[in-house]
Amino acid sequence: MARRPVLGQCSCSHNNNGGQRDSSEHSQQKCDIVAALVGAPNSGKTTLFNALTGSSEFVANWPGATVDVKTAYMKTDGSTLCIVDLPGTYSISGSGPEEAVTRGFLLENRPDVIVAIADATILERSLFLPLELLEAFENVVVVLTKADALEEKGLRIDTKGLEKELGAPIILVSALEGQGLDKLIEALKRPKPVNSRKIIEKVLDDLKPYVERLAGLLADKGIEPDKARWLAVKLLEGYDWVPGYLEKLLGPAEARGIVEEAERLRNELVEKGVDPSLEFIRRRYEYASRLYERYVEREAEEASEGISRLDLLFLNPLTGPLVSLGFMLLVFLATYVIATGWPLDVLLERLGFERAAEAVAEYSLSGLVAMVMDTLAGWVEAAIPHPVLARLVGEGVLSSEYGLGLVLTFVPLLAVLMALIAALEDSGLLPRIAAGVDRFFRRFGVSGKAVFPAMVSLGCNVPGVISTRVMDSEQEKKAVAFAIPLIPCSARLAVLLALAHVFFRSPLESALAVFAVYLLSIASFLATLKLATHVEGSEASDIVLELPPLKRPSLRVVWWFVWDKLRHFLVRAGTLIVVASIALWLLANYGPGGYLGDVDGGAAQSYAASVGRLLAPYVELVLGVDYDRAWRIGFGLLGGFIAKEVFLDSIAVVSPIDSAAEGAKYATLAAYALEPWQALALMAAVTLYIPCMATLATIYSETRSPRLALSALVYDFALATIVALAIRGLAVVL
Repeated sequence: MARRPVLGQCSCSHNNNGGQRDSSEHSQQKCDIVAALVGAPNSGKTTLFNALTGSSEFVANWPGATVDVKTAYMKTDGSTLCIVDLPGTYSISGSGPEEAVTRGFLLENRPDVIVAIADATILERSLFLPLELLEAFENVVVVLTKADALEEKGLRIDTKGLEKELGAPIILVSALEGQGLDKLIEALKRPKPVNSRKIIEKVLDDLKPYVERLAGLLADKGIEPDKARWLAVKLLEGYDWVPGYLEKLLGPAEARGIVEEAERLRNELVEKGVDPSLEFIRRRYEYASRLYERYVEREAEEASEGISRLDLLFLNPLTGPLVSLGFMLLVFLATYVIATGWPLDVLLERLGFERAAEAVAEYSLSGLVAMVMDTLAGWVEAAIPHPVLARLVGEGVLSSEYGLGLVLTFVPLLAVLMALIAALEDSGLLPRIAAGVDRFFRRFGVSGKAVFPAMVSLGCNVPGVISTRVMDSEQEKKAVAFAIPLIPCSARLAVLLALAHVFFRSPLESALAVFAVYLLSIASFLATLKLATHVEGSEASDIVLELPPLKRPSLRVVWWFVWDKLRHFLVRAGTLIVVASIALWLLANYGPGGYLGDVDGGAAQSYAASVGRLLAPYVELVLGVDYDRAWRIGFGLLGGFIAKEVFLDSIAVVSPIDSAAEGAKYATLAAYALEPWQALALMAAVTLYIPCMATLATIYSETRSPRLALSALVYDFALATIVALAIRGLAVVL
């Protein structure tokens, strides 16, 4: 087992003199050696990063899931080694965002060592990227991961023979078991040069004169010979980033002439029936196959019949969507039953087991956290002599309704959800689930991976927004995060059920009203996805580049995943939620006359009620109610921003009748005397109008875009207004 180095986190930018410019406010750590990890999705790259450094960076099965360039440093034998986890990518040549980030870092930052990662269990397919890197750079170490799985698959790799063939260090590792990590660290500290010319020669053959012609032109302009040969190959392959890169190296005029010559040579090859963009790729894969046949010994053929049958179920256009949605439904129910007790508590209540329903909700993980925080809030409030400060700290900061207490009630839900996501990711099931519904979601501009955040959001939008990290591209992630608040969560379901129960005459009408709002919300979500991807100009990413083999998930990987998500939520979104909660508590407990305390009717005198009065004209417009009811509903809309279920409590507090009366649960709502169409318009408005505070904070923390979070707020409010006015218009016509 490799020893654990001294660790830290930094955000490093390596300079050409072997040092680094530290852009982190928290670290002035100098990097003696910078090592960049480059690997395909599901190759074990980020698991290796975690094993080397102890970092809890995202471990994923998805192309480009590691969207940031994360760096950790480790001290070993007096030297500081900085390990950079680059985005997961299948190639460094394409124009996708992950490829561009990886290529840009390698070319511009010039790390001391490039760790080319290949999955040892599927070496024939995973050697392509290391071969590409060996063509381009001379400081490459090839790491074959998942060594612990080779024996089970009956595989044995001749690493010495492969090392001699490629002329580069070949290290077999198991990140989970620590095998080979010491050897890798030694290789990183003492990198050996690689003959990149030797690797390129393997794929040239009859294309060599064309490459030599362009390489000569580039070398004449001062580019070193090995780099010139690599760029010549990329010019012949026709990648669209190469001309721009050459302009930075040579200037526009010099670059233009070489690009024109490359285009002429490409056309010449095409006329001979050779497409160079495909030919080089084909030859690399053929070379990888020859290496596999020569240096990998197979003791037994893998039994793949069971896996193939499962894949057929997921990929079949008829069974795929049903099986995928079935899996997602199980995950959805398991998450919320374990963490919150919902919908089991609702079912028990409907069956008449009210005490059991209360116990399930109260003693769920979230219920227990809420109980602890409310008890703690009570103790603290009693211990502080100053009444205003006591209530601010107790109720405004620690209670489960505001501040820190509210944030912590999300932790069990997120922990259970992230653990299930991690298990599905690491097992290889999640890509198959997404593949089953890909065809449907592709119609709306995103890949089938959008099914996961969409399904999760039916319980709570916060984990739904967080799970947009499974999306392939940043554009898709932002589009899904932007649309997620339109999916009705369980809190909004409680509001819809209460309003429908009070203002519709029969159970059938109530059920139809709730169903209509749900249908409208899901349609709005899908239409917004289409609109957002159209505005961004993005297209749905390819869902299945390679289905990873199914395996038993690792508990260590699950833990890394869960801790990383919780840490980011608590630090980023949690901070915003606490600040916003305290601000809203102050609005609800202070008025022009000062602190309101427990004064009868105090809520109606608060600054929050003043905001409700400002919203009264809007409510009058969309619902057609009088001013007296309008400002009270406006007050409820402000409360709904704290949390959607708070809407009911807020309008009950300022109800036209005494909300403290016995049995007033529905009487306070009935006092608003809404017509069925007004109730339907209010249900639609409350479901769509703005994301709750926690969701809005999470959108910002996940996308780091204030503009996107603000746009979501404005868009949802405008959409809710249009829908409510449309319902009012239909009521007038009908």
